[in-house]
Amino acid sequence: MQNLSDRHSARGKDESGTLRFEVDAGLLFQLGEQLVARRSIALAELIKNAYDADATQVIVRMENVTQPDGVIVVKDNGTGMTFEAVRDHWMRIATDDKIRSPISPVYCRPRTGAKGIGRFAARRLAHKLILDTVAQREDGTKERVVVEFDWKKQFRPGQSLTRIPVTYTRTTVDPKTPTGVTLRLESVRDVWTKRDVNELQRDLLSLTSPFPQATSLPEAKQPGCQSDPGFSIDLQTPEFPEFEGKLEDQFLAAAWGILEGDVDEHGFPHYRLHIRITGEDLNFSPTDERFRDLVGARFRIHFFVYKAPFFKGFAFGVRDAQEIGREQGGVRIYLDGFRVFPYGDPGDDWLQLDEVRAGRTRRLVSPTSTFREMERLVPGRPWLLTPGNNQVFGAVEISRLKHPQIQINVSRERLVENEAFAHLKRFVQIGIYWMTIQYARVKAEEEARERTSGLPDTSELLDELHERVDTLEELTPDSKQELIHILDYARERLKVEREERISELSMLRVLSSTGAAIAIINHQIRGIVDGIRAIYTDLSELAPHIPPEAQQEFQQVVKQTRDWYDILRHQVSLLGSLLGLEARGRRRRLSLREAVQQVAQVFSLYMRDFGIEFSNGVLPYIKTPPIFEAELYSILVHLFTNALKAVRERKTRKIAAEARRDGDELHIFLKDTGVGIAPEMREEVFKPFVTTSKPDPILGVGTGLGLKVVRDIVETYGGTARFIDPDPPWRTCIEIILPYSER
Repeated sequence: MQNLSDRHSARGKDESGTLRFEVDAGLLFQLGEQLVARRSIALAELIKNAYDADATQVIVRMENVTQPDGVIVVKDNGTGMTFEAVRDHWMRIATDDKIRSPISPVYCRPRTGAKGIGRFAARRLAHKLILDTVAQREDGTKERVVVEFDWKKQFRPGQSLTRIPVTYTRTTVDPKTPTGVTLRLESVRDVWTKRDVNELQRDLLSLTSPFPQATSLPEAKQPGCQSDPGFSIDLQTPEFPEFEGKLEDQFLAAAWGILEGDVDEHGFPHYRLHIRITGEDLNFSPTDERFRDLVGARFRIHFFVYKAPFFKGFAFGVRDAQEIGREQGGVRIYLDGFRVFPYGDPGDDWLQLDEVRAGRTRRLVSPTSTFREMERLVPGRPWLLTPGNNQVFGAVEISRLKHPQIQINVSRERLVENEAFAHLKRFVQIGIYWMTIQYARVKAEEEARERTSGLPDTSELLDELHERVDTLEELTPDSKQELIHILDYARERLKVEREERISELSMLRVLSSTGAAIAIINHQIRGIVDGIRAIYTDLSELAPHIPPEAQQEFQQVVKQTRDWYDILRHQVSLLGSLLGLEARGRRRRLSLREAVQQVAQVFSLYMRDFGIEFSNGVLPYIKTPPIFEAELYSILVHLFTNALKAVRERKTRKIAAEARRDGDELHIFLKDTGVGIAPEMREEVFKPFVTTSKPDPILGVGTGLGLKVVRDIVETYGGTARFIDPDPPWRTCIEIILPYSER
């Protein structure tokens, strides 16, 4: 057979004409298996097609998917496709149909597709696809079109895609036949495990906005458009019937507050916060922020505080809520009503909330004059109360029509991180930070009331209410009984809380009364120290007179005496720093490294006996802000004893102290390789009488007051104490933050 150059020579003349692109069938591999790597996203693309076709429900049924011959059926009740629509749009790769017709005809929904490649997600899921669609034609008749795609046998690489025949049938059906599309995916490419289906369920349940009534973007309705009744997804998995639905409304009702935000037609953001506990409805409209490319964007966020008082009266407690927060907490992004993954997934920190909580980022947003003014009205450092991802449940709603600068990656995961995305991120962060300041304010007000008012005696009031309920004729007997039961429960809870408060005060009185006894003991120890020093001196002078054969044993006794002297001397010095008049007389700047070293020396014998390694990484030039010496040493002693108990029984026993200046703050860190502390306990251990440490034969049994004392001292200076995530090999790190001023 002659090649092209031979034929050209044979003709002996020039030639011109036209050429056409040929599309290799291997392209479907790129569009299917490689482009859409995650199976849940592949299914999401098919569900989006149903939404675009004005369906109100789509059913995803998985049959025998634990085997290679499993089947997945995606069925919707939308408008379906006529034969022409299948031929001209479904069969055309990268069609611009949804760009030319961006609004659906029945409910005027903004169509979610753009590239015309979502249908090839079917190839990612199974080896064979049967498309079965019923639609109404312009003449009022209805027709059914069935098309079969055998991806594995027919569409092999090396073949021209345009020359592969696809079999179809086209029939007229009864006018009462419901319209819609059924996609039958046969011979699944990957078998599905329980874990896979569980992940799919979570993704599909979060595919549509959980707060449509609050975050939907109203579109200008075209003539003839109907009111949108909504869109639901029904996942049917006969092999795994135990999976349940999404977050319940009852759970969201337990939120501390609900934050909403939107951008007006001029690009200015507006925020609203409802605080459930106080009943406040607050508004915030910063004039120094503007987002012209986000007009119409909005969000809604439920903020949870995992403390028992906020869950009273609900069917679940703090631990249940924390578990839900770990699994489903986060702020998701919805583009045209559908979720963009993985925003809001566990581990995705697109708003940097966990980064702030862990101390890796100082603030959620750069401080503006407006925020600085707000911060001055709240004691302490309000940004340290920034919620983590497990404390927020929210949805951000944007639209491709309203926000053309917002672009989704071709992989259908994540948005392109351009300027518009940066604006979207800041828009949400500003609202969360404003909410954080309000939470800090309410928290400070509650603590102030507790300090000044104490626990009121309300027994008489409850008795009076009990009598009033008994005499109300408007109430049915059942209603009266229910109210009386509630009052009795309140009386019992009040009694328990009063006893707990009395117990706490009694313990504090006992501990405070030990001060005088310790002062006496300290005086006596000083005498013992002087006596040991004299013994050490006498023994040193006797050394030349000891026979050579006994010298080694004698020197060990001398060394032991010297060790006892050093340890007692350091302990006496520490007691002086805690109890001495100078330590409590005035605030002054202290060398932090020297203080850390002195406390470490007190525990040196303990650390030597148990093989604990300590490193003092505090630089010599770092000084504290003006502080009472007794307060600084009290902080360090409590931190050291906790760390020592934590590492004592570990294979690797290390403790390290570090510090740094950061602007107007001093950050002190104490890290250890101990047992660690669970995230849900990081705040609990700062409460009185809550302790996670085991009894120690030398350091004793913890009272559960150490960390509370530490935080109370630090907060009097406007600072705070918190646990942060350390880098390996460290298991625990507590951070002390103190305001620092050169004046």
